[in-house]
Amino acid sequence: MQLLRSQLNELYDLIEKQGYFSPSQFSILAGQTELTLNETQFYFKVFEDIGYVDSMMANFSPGRSLYMEATTGVDWEGIKFYFKDWLSYLKREVSAPDKWGRLVEEVKSLIGETQVENTAFSHQEYLEVRRNIETIKNQLSSIPLLETQNIAILHQLNHVAEMTDKLNKFDWRNFFIGTITSCVIQLGVTQEHAKLFAELIRNTFSGWMLLK
Repeated sequence: MQLLRSQLNELYDLIEKQGYFSPSQFSILAGQTELTLNETQFYFKVFEDIGYVDSMMANFSPGRSLYMEATTGVDWEGIKFYFKDWLSYLKREVSAPDKWGRLVEEVKSLIGETQVENTAFSHQEYLEVRRNIETIKNQLSSIPLLETQNIAILHQLNHVAEMTDKLNKFDWRNFFIGTITSCVIQLGVTQEHAKLFAELIRNTFSGWMLLK
């Protein structure tokens, strides 16, 4: 199916009436039945409800409580009702701060992101990395983490240490940072405690080329 020009104009007017978005922020795709918010994966798509006269359906993302939701068969007035709701869900999502992403960036910033050579560890460097990781493990109890968080992080630090003789410096550093940030997110470590953890890592590796 294809939406009529007059119908597209009505959707245009609804965007303007809502006031948060501009119609210029949207693109019309798929035979003029789908609107997408530019530079996102969010969309509102209209389908013909085959088998019923003057009946349509829509699926859209984001939804009220799901990433993607769909309507039952409705007429054009019903489509407009859902479209207005979708605009409110859209506003909710694009205006929400990315707290997890911000936390990850803060942790990366505290640890540091110096460029590292793509070469193997020397024996001395290998021993130094292992000593530093042991220091972090021994001092981890100074951070008031939950017991489950503490156990899980110790387990991951052991895994990181084991990878020292399997990865070159560049890959190990990326693996190390990825492991730390994953721990912070998956274990639900608070922002305050995540910063303490990152500072512990940075102070332990202070002056060392991998984590300056």
